[in-house]
Amino acid sequence: MKKILLFTCLFSIFGCKNTNDNNTSIYANETVLVVNYQLENMTLEEHAELGTAVAPSFTSENVPGLLGKSFIGNLASGIFGGVYYFSDKNNLDDYLDSELWKGVVAHPNLVNFKTDVFRTFDGTEMANGNHSMRKTSSNPDDALDMHILIVNYTNEINPSDEEMSSQVKEYAPVFSNENFPGMIGKTMINSVDGNIYGGVYYFTSRSAIDDYLASDLWIGFEGDANTNVYKKDIYAVAPISSISNGVPIL
Repeated sequence: MKKILLFTCLFSIFGCKNTNDNNTSIYANETVLVVNYQLENMTLEEHAELGTAVAPSFTSENVPGLLGKSFIGNLASGIFGGVYYFSDKNNLDDYLDSELWKGVVAHPNLVNFKTDVFRTFDGTEMANGNHSMRKTSSNPDDALDMHILIVNYTNEINPSDEEMSSQVKEYAPVFSNENFPGMIGKTMINSVDGNIYGGVYYFTSRSAIDDYLASDLWIGFEGDANTNVYKKDIYAVAPISSISNGVPIL
């Protein structure tokens, strides 16, 4: 019971809004872009062909500052997209102003685009969440059952930046394959405006996500009265992600 309460308090602290400006030291330089879209008048086969054609464009040579991109999709919901990691927000902003990005959003069969930009916390590397430090694979077979869990939430009560930084660094190691089999890593994120918190988790399989969501840690977090979890999205990782350094492995 004490352990459950500790984890519940931990998550409450993770989800608390910072009170200072965006340049505070609680953040790392690495920045995450999550893109979602739907298909219109395009089959899954045609979408797969498009992905194969464009995947080689998403490399650090072609996109300055790009650390990696995971091509993602959820067939049940019909939502596709990508999770991008950039070395810093300036490079991410340059990408969103690039001809490559403008060409993607202008595609007539890709509709209802949604883009979310997140900062990462200093200390997220201890949860294997810093993409620049991860072991990745160029073998597409390593992505065959890989899934991503994206969580967003808001909190009611917010600690100081100092308290949050201390707790992130102390408890980030909890999110490991040793504690949650199949968990490759978690990137702890905060929206640019500071109002949304969460995580981008990589797992070796969908069943590993189900086990995590059934764990005492997650149940205690989601059930905390201070926390409003409003997004809990699960996506498969496409094998073409191996081309764009988007397949982290243990």
